[in-house]
Amino acid sequence: MNNNVEKDFMQSAAYRLIVFTLSIVILIYAKSVLLPLAFGVVFALALITPSRFLEKKGVPRGLAATICLIIALILLSGIFVFISSQILNFEKDFPVLETKFLGLISDLQLFIQHRLHVSEDVVRENLSPMLNDAMAMAPNVIGSLVGFFSNSLFIAGFTFIYTLMILVYRDNILRFFNDSFGHVEGVSKYKIASNTQFVIRNYITGLLLEVLFVASTLSIGFLIVGAKYAILLAVISAIMNLVPYLGFISAAAISVIISFATNSPHVALWVGIISIGVHLIDSNIFLPAVVGNKVSINALATVLGVFIGSLIWGIPGMFLAVPVVAIVKVICDEIQGLNHWGILLGGRQKTKIIRIKKPALSKKKD
Repeated sequence: MNNNVEKDFMQSAAYRLIVFTLSIVILIYAKSVLLPLAFGVVFALALITPSRFLEKKGVPRGLAATICLIIALILLSGIFVFISSQILNFEKDFPVLETKFLGLISDLQLFIQHRLHVSEDVVRENLSPMLNDAMAMAPNVIGSLVGFFSNSLFIAGFTFIYTLMILVYRDNILRFFNDSFGHVEGVSKYKIASNTQFVIRNYITGLLLEVLFVASTLSIGFLIVGAKYAILLAVISAIMNLVPYLGFISAAAISVIISFATNSPHVALWVGIISIGVHLIDSNIFLPAVVGNKVSINALATVLGVFIGSLIWGIPGMFLAVPVVAIVKVICDEIQGLNHWGILLGGRQKTKIIRIKKPALSKKKD
């Protein structure tokens, strides 16, 4: 009996491992198809509500979906054009920045020699190659950013098509899933669909408000301290802040380094302080007030999702990590056999402490 149970367990574990491995392979090799489709699903879930509103006003479904998509596309195109133009201007000013960086490298070498009493030969052998390699990599980093935004046009084109088709044929898709999983007991397909739409809509709305808040606050702060490229650094920081935890650290480091090269150490210090302060206000006050507990995913699941997403799909995978994990949690919460996975992905469970009062001892009369 024990041998049969152990055999069944090993077979089940092997099947699950094979399915998981094949899923990862498909996600990697079918990236060009699945990546725009994933963005299309997320955007469609966010645009269902305004599309339904227009449909109730008598607008045909195809036209309603097209109007919602065009408005969203205009907003995203404006942000894309602004960031691209600012990056190109930054690339034109790169020779000046390179000269300043070389001056900073020379000052750093002199500081190490005189204050730390290190010989000039040792500094040249160890420090100079590393700094020169970093300077040689800088143009490639800027070129990769420009290439990323150029590739985004390809992704955006197919995302537009996928989103439009999902909005138009959403009833067919919902009926397909209903018929496919109709035999599974304890599963409410319509509840999963409504909860998924609710979570994604609130999540994307919260992110849009967060981007506006962070970008405007950082722009004001950077302009007050006199940082160059203040608006560009603020917008890039706000967009990178969408990637949980890692995005803020990378954005703050980039802002401080660029401010240190283009301004003074005093300005760079203030840029770092402002970045940290805005992040603390955003993560502890603003975002919880806007999103609340709509997306109750714990930090461990978020970090793992971002890391796995970056390994599979790179930067776009990092942006898709949180909504994908949120959808998975909604599905796990509604399927009885997967409730434990929903608990694992969810926030901290509140435990009630029950205090048992001791019965009062009656005093004996003498």
